[in-house]
Amino acid sequence: MSLTKFVVGARRLLYVGVLVVAAGAHGPARDVLAQAPAEAKPPAPSAAELTRLATVIKPSAEANKWQKIPWLRDVTEGRKLAKEEKRPLFLWTVFGEPLDEC
Repeated sequence: MSLTKFVVGARRLLYVGVLVVAAGAHGPARDVLAQAPAEAKPPAPSAAELTRLATVIKPSAEANKWQKIPWLRDVTEGRKLAKEEKRPLFLWTVFGEPLDEC
């Protein structure tokens, strides 16, 4: 079976599936869904509840210590400093855009 025939067959199957689903939206299932009770929406949280949640979610100052590190952007400067201080060098590299897949 060639790839072209496979793709054409897959498309036909998809079209048939879409037609079946579309036809079902106008049949007896639609009447059953119309009679189903709507789910009650939960009430919106109060200002006090939002404040409490914000204090729980927000990271502590202890967790954000890494933001106080004086990061260097120049590799040569970093290598020089690491050699002077006899410390390891940490490189963080990203191929492409760091937020590309979000």
